[in-house]
Amino acid sequence: MRIVQPYKHLNRLIQNESLEPRIRWAFRMAIAAMVPLIWGLYTGKLAEAGWIALAAECICWIELKGDFQQKLNLLAGGSVLATIFAVLGSASGNIIWLSIALVAFVGFLTSILKSLGDRGSGLALSVFALFIFCNAYPVKGLEALTERTELIFIGAAWNAVVAIASFLFTPAQEPYRRSIAIVFKSIAELVQTLSNGWEGKGPRSNEHDIYLKEKEIRNALDASLDLFEKTAHEAGQKDGHEFNLAHARKAVALVGAQMITVSQELSNISINRLETDIRIKVFTILRATQQTLDRMAAYTISLDAGEELILKSRIYRLYKLIVLLREALKESDIDNSNLQRFVQLSLRNTKLLESSFNNIREVVNERSVLRTYPFMKTFYILHPKYWWQYLRLLFNFNSFTVKYAVRTATASAIAMFIYKWWNIDHGYWIPFTVLILMQTYFGATIKKARDRILGTLAGGLVAGLFLKLPTGLYLQEALLFLSFIPMIIYLRKRYSWAVFFITINLILLFSINREISDSLILIRGLSTIAGAGIAIVAGFALLPTWDKNLLPIHLAEAIKRNHHYFLATFFPNDADVNWTKHKRLAESGNNNAFDSFTRYMQEPGFRKKPYAIFYQILTHNIRITRELNNIRLEQDSDSNLETNIDTVRQQERINETLDWFNKNTAVLKQLDPNIISPTIHTDSTTITLSAQQEIYLEKMLIELKAMNEDLLILAEKLPRIMRL
Repeated sequence: MRIVQPYKHLNRLIQNESLEPRIRWAFRMAIAAMVPLIWGLYTGKLAEAGWIALAAECICWIELKGDFQQKLNLLAGGSVLATIFAVLGSASGNIIWLSIALVAFVGFLTSILKSLGDRGSGLALSVFALFIFCNAYPVKGLEALTERTELIFIGAAWNAVVAIASFLFTPAQEPYRRSIAIVFKSIAELVQTLSNGWEGKGPRSNEHDIYLKEKEIRNALDASLDLFEKTAHEAGQKDGHEFNLAHARKAVALVGAQMITVSQELSNISINRLETDIRIKVFTILRATQQTLDRMAAYTISLDAGEELILKSRIYRLYKLIVLLREALKESDIDNSNLQRFVQLSLRNTKLLESSFNNIREVVNERSVLRTYPFMKTFYILHPKYWWQYLRLLFNFNSFTVKYAVRTATASAIAMFIYKWWNIDHGYWIPFTVLILMQTYFGATIKKARDRILGTLAGGLVAGLFLKLPTGLYLQEALLFLSFIPMIIYLRKRYSWAVFFITINLILLFSINREISDSLILIRGLSTIAGAGIAIVAGFALLPTWDKNLLPIHLAEAIKRNHHYFLATFFPNDADVNWTKHKRLAESGNNNAFDSFTRYMQEPGFRKKPYAIFYQILTHNIRITRELNNIRLEQDSDSNLETNIDTVRQQERINETLDWFNKNTAVLKQLDPNIISPTIHTDSTTITLSAQQEIYLEKMLIELKAMNEDLLILAEKLPRIMRL
């Protein structure tokens, strides 16, 4: 067992690296920072090398995702912004009030950048880190400022060279394929969660656990669509490999949606009443599906011939297992309508997986970026229209984002004043910590502050011990190089561990060209504590954002999006051809409401909060979205070819469902006075439902009626909740 466990950890690390190449990112950062330092050691120009390395490392924090053009855009934008604010920091460091004003602007700007996602967070870090470090070591005179600017520019250019070199020889569609592979992997994790308990050991997964996995699928799909926007119905044969990948992504998205339907069917089955051989067959199909999805993820990235052979056998085995279960159900005496439905859905999913596999297999003879990218296209980055688009995106914010930006700007200005006014030695860590820790929500700020304090204190202690090592063997430089890897690996997983290694990295970096004493490490720790305190107080006192106010608004928006989805399904107009758009919007609305509810439960309060009513409404709305998904997924299936359908009765049921949607929407004005109710353009539906779709419609109607009761209760209690 002692040998098996490390092997499992190593295998998991390799699999994760193929999905999200963090180790490659870490090595790129290490090379970008270490090469200038090595040059400085051999030439005796450690001060100059330190600034080049610092600039390269800061800009390297920008996470480069997407195709080659998108990565170039990020590199260009990040390098320009970082250089500008490095110059501003260098020129303003000797003027206290100018430093305070500029750090407030930096805090405002970087808060807007953080709202753009992971890439924006890295861009924000590169901007405020270089500004604060350059401000802490200002220059005097135009000549010195010019020299500092040149060093920062060299660092930015060197980082760009390293980054471009690392991408030039990769296959052109690898980022697209990787985004699809992450979707496969997230569905595999959902299937693994669904299979819990079916082997006869342990409990089955609850609805909350299943929804969290469903949420990960939605996030993976949104991330892929954010990077590669062209969908399957928009792509054409002229798009080449992009056409195949768009259709492969559509197929896997349908697999993810149908696996949620599978979970609903399985939840209606009592395992204890099943015959053992049938239960084992269901479990075997679930595990075989999970294994097929895992292999699909691996093949999508590697396109390896060996993986292709394994995948073919997995799909063939899945077909055989489904047939075996179908035959067993024919001979069974139990009421197996849910199991029959499970067989039907499993067969559809297998066909979709095979379709996705065939589309990905068409991506043959894929050439590298170097051979496919027209480098004249690089000059398009300099076109003013692109920079105008970026500025519009950056400043397309709402009142919520502005409140967060103003809060960060004020807190960072206070921190800079404390540092400058009392001339605290190495006190620049105070505003740096504030800008790192400030989050949009109070609970997230507290959690990040706790992790940062623990990581900084532990990292400072360990780094202090490293500084006692003999310098002649270059052990400190070797440890500096190695520290890049774990800090990137833990960045999204365990922030406290990431901070631990970041602290070691920064102390070792600054110790190369200047002495770092134990007292300075202590000052760093105390400054971190002070910065964390300012961030927490600011999050509580300066324009705070509380989810007790936001949660009703998020719920109202999620319910409204389901209403839109229903209208687009049963009363479509010309703009509702692409139903998956409404599906994405409805699921995103549910995700936003769920995240708000989670934060609401974590908010401090002295009285007991009414959690149940919010949770009940949210779960009703999630189930309604699922039923709408089920109706849409059944629309093109063979079951929709049934005859003897009572269309009059169906129309009555659809109209009744619409009435309940309208009743619920009428209550939403009490949750969010600014909400705009959807409108209907016709009074008769354009689709005919199958028997299975009618079942889904009935289940939706039940959820709508139950939700209406809860909405009325919430509307009555809401004024009291707001006062808590």
